[in-house]
Amino acid sequence: MLYEIELGGVLLPPLVPQVLLALLLFLLVHGLISRFDGYRHLWHPALAGFCVFLIVLALVMGAWLSLGSMHG
Repeated sequence: MLYEIELGGVLLPPLVPQVLLALLLFLLVHGLISRFDGYRHLWHPALAGFCVFLIVLALVMGAWLSLGSMHG
């Protein structure tokens, strides 16, 4: 079960740690793609980067939920 996170009296959604982890992983993947000039052939590199972030976030959420169901 996902619960809110309290931080200084402010309730944050349970998605915050997943988004932060996905952001860290995205920065690594984005760095690799940029290093090898992978965005060069794309029409809209910023949109492609956003799509890569969404894919990483979906993978993190799937892993998070599957690991959570193993413990519960």
